[in-house]
Amino acid sequence: MKTNLWRVVAMLLALGVFAAACGSDSDETNANSDTSTDAAASSDTEMSDSDSDTDSVAAMPGEGTTVQMARGNWQETNFQNTVVQQMLIELGYEVPAPEEIAPATFFPAAAQGDFDLWASTWPLNHDPLAEGELPGGGIIADKVSHVGTMMSSGALQGLLVDKASVEKFGFATLDELVNNADAVAHFDSDGDGVADINGCDDGWGCQKVINDTIELNGWGDRIAQVSATHSALFAESQASFEQGGPVLQYVWTPTAFVGKLVPGRDVVWLAVDPASTLEGQEGVSNVGDSCTADPCTTMFTPSDIVVTANDEWLAANPAARVLLENFVMDPVAVAVVAVGIDSGANSQSDIDAAAAEWIGNNRAQVDGWLDLARAEA
Repeated sequence: MKTNLWRVVAMLLALGVFAAACGSDSDETNANSDTSTDAAASSDTEMSDSDSDTDSVAAMPGEGTTVQMARGNWQETNFQNTVVQQMLIELGYEVPAPEEIAPATFFPAAAQGDFDLWASTWPLNHDPLAEGELPGGGIIADKVSHVGTMMSSGALQGLLVDKASVEKFGFATLDELVNNADAVAHFDSDGDGVADINGCDDGWGCQKVINDTIELNGWGDRIAQVSATHSALFAESQASFEQGGPVLQYVWTPTAFVGKLVPGRDVVWLAVDPASTLEGQEGVSNVGDSCTADPCTTMFTPSDIVVTANDEWLAANPAARVLLENFVMDPVAVAVVAVGIDSGANSQSDIDAAAAEWIGNNRAQVDGWLDLARAEA
């Protein structure tokens, strides 16, 4: 483009010289020539600025837009949300630190536009939360969508039980445990006559799955879930194990918890009869011989871990949408960071550094996602 413009300038200059040689009014000719030259140069500058602006928009399609992110209230999820935050910042978005909240809080808030997205959804756990009604009519699922498949089958969940108890009472499934009065008494930690599962935080999807499974099977008079801060409940189970007592503990992966009570060594996954599971939760978990039954159904079908976002925000931010559609992460990477968090590297600066390191180690792949995003803008 610039070459062509300068050719025009050169032509105009040549015409001016030609006119002067033919005896035309030199002052008028020179004035016209100068005006033409200035106009061409000005045009060239304007086009260059326009090209620069276009390139800037293409490189930073999120510039001028603030993104409100949330993240789940369990430690490991901070890592993948921080990775998403940093990638969005590379697209020009302003992204404050994601706010930590429970799933039951995030979904209605996202549907109403209070949050734009989070990278903390386990669909098999959280989809029931999206069935809640909205004040103006409709349900949450009408306003939010899952985006991409960040970690395919990345979440394994279930109950861990100590091997000694399995051997002592001979149960192979949760169904058999609740039908064994001696086993129920063995796991009754508060003396109320029912076995106790150290379960999930209030507002977590797993809390609902466990309670709904108990209700579905009419087990409420023999077993109950204890809901509190998961890390505190796990510490209680670990202490019980170390003192030779029973363990009946909900856990998920990827997490550092399974490095403390190790499946196959200290504990095993407690199978549930497939006929006793909730609809959609009868999937088999691939845990080898670290389960009380084979095949092993753990009350939870292994779940993807995905991003969920407000639909209007996705429509208004195509570059971000394409980035999130393509973003994938190995659950092992999350587990490695989880071990570091558990070992004390748990400050936000530690998480920020871990996210930046992951992006650096996967730079070529990340740049490919960012290029696709920019092309969509």
